[in-house]
Amino acid sequence: MSDKLDLRRLDDIPDPFSGAAGAPIRALDARSMARSPPRSRVEVARAVTLAAALLFEASWLVVVERRPDLDSLPPGRLAARLLVPLGAGAIALWAAAHRGPRGLGERVERVAIAVIAAPSLFAVFTLLTSPADADDGALWARTARCAMIAAVLASAPLALGAWALRSSFVAASGWRATALGAACGALAAATMSVACADEGALHVLIGHGAMILVGGLAGAALGRRVRA
Repeated sequence: MSDKLDLRRLDDIPDPFSGAAGAPIRALDARSMARSPPRSRVEVARAVTLAAALLFEASWLVVVERRPDLDSLPPGRLAARLLVPLGAGAIALWAAAHRGPRGLGERVERVAIAVIAAPSLFAVFTLLTSPADADDGALWARTARCAMIAAVLASAPLALGAWALRSSFVAASGWRATALGAACGALAAATMSVACADEGALHVLIGHGAMILVGGLAGAALGRRVRA
């Protein structure tokens, strides 16, 4: 056996893909390829979805229930309890839907900050402005009921949002889907501030605001359905 390397013998090794090079190239059938909707149609779908989500929340207040003290409630107090969760939802929705400088969405760091900021804003405001909970023995029953209602109020906007933003999360799809869910949870919390008259800190945090966290988790679970 010789240790001398003969590079010319490399030509004796057969090419396993030599036959594939001569195979005919199949033409693509454009009819079988999925077509992406134009940007104008996407923007219309998003606007319609947002309007439908707001209409769903308003319909709940008109048809199902609203707090009985609306007529006597100071306007500034009601506005604060409504605008703070709506602001938290706007932060999360911006992180989910904003195109970013290159059309690929915001950077994952900014989306993550928005996801954390939305429930934090609601929690800090609630702890600073809400009174202590009434010690009447029915706190947890009332809180559980409101939490279930908030879940219903968040689920419909989340389903609509998942449809409107499907195949649009090019980058950071998991975080952006989480932000979408948090925005829907914040919208539900805002609706609950008009539907429920209980303003106890613990009740509001769990019965109303916990849906921001739960909605974020639900959005993360739906991330694969709305990712590109």
